[in-house]
Amino acid sequence: MNRVLNYDKYKLQKTKFWWICILVAIAMNTIGLYIMIKFSSGYGISNLQFEQYRSIANPVTLVFLIIPCIFVGNDFKTGTIKNIASKGIKREEIVLSKLIWNFVLAILFMVCSVIAGLIVLILFSKTSIKSKDFIELMKLTGIAIIALCAFASITTLISFIVKSSGAAIAISIVLILVSEILINLAEVLFKFKNFSKFSPNFIANIVSSGASSKSTTTFIISMFVWIVVCSLLSIYIFKQQDIK
Repeated sequence: MNRVLNYDKYKLQKTKFWWICILVAIAMNTIGLYIMIKFSSGYGISNLQFEQYRSIANPVTLVFLIIPCIFVGNDFKTGTIKNIASKGIKREEIVLSKLIWNFVLAILFMVCSVIAGLIVLILFSKTSIKSKDFIELMKLTGIAIIALCAFASITTLISFIVKSSGAAIAISIVLILVSEILINLAEVLFKFKNFSKFSPNFIANIVSSGASSKSTTTFIISMFVWIVVCSLLSIYIFKQQDIK
């Protein structure tokens, strides 16, 4: 296991795509926050309330999903997966290594984004961040990380199925965009309220406007279910594939 973990670590150290994605997410997050600060200052509001800047912890999922898709898909494109498997490394270890590093990147993605947002908030506004608000922001960041790990598991599964980074990115984007429509449709047809709390996309609702403790707990449990199920499916599918 250590062999493939070290290989993937070395590969990430030599590539720039994930840093570019993180920087793009930081730019999108901070620019939006900066515009809000300037807009508020135009109305004489220099000290923002927590409800106004809690969106710092809202992950840019459409950017993040590119990371696991490229990370997994490129290994199929270059034949690296075949070379690693031929060296006696178990296929489940290959999948687990990808998942572990994708989870690490999810943490890094969120931490960098939130830190950048806090820096902009401190530098360009007179907002006084209360301790209770900071603790709440950290909680939201933790929940967002769990959601990104679920997204990473889903996109990793898609990448192992299609074996192409480009196709995986396209499918993942369509899936995220269409899923909201399908969830709303399911709520109407089956009269099931808050069906969206079982979807990783619900993180946007939690961060932006908040959710009840029950809904948040259900969401967190659902994310762990997504992670476990998609991880097991990725291992199963990869073990069934012929890559020789």
